[in-house]
Amino acid sequence: MAAPTAKAGEIRADAIYTLEEIRQRTGLGHAALRTARRNGLAVKRIGRRGYVLGRDLIQYFESLN
Repeated sequence: MAAPTAKAGEIRADAIYTLEEIRQRTGLGHAALRTARRNGLAVKRIGRRGYVLGRDLIQYFESLN
């Protein structure tokens, strides 16, 4: 049985997301995600691929207000 896929818009603190998954789940465009990275969103790199920990994305959004 295949593992269930997460819903669009759902961010789990215990998950790791690619930058593309972040764009799809949040609706952020390339420029908005680039701005978020410049403003403190932590992106982990493995080779040329970027990943964001769910807890880091949640903390970033909570820091905006």
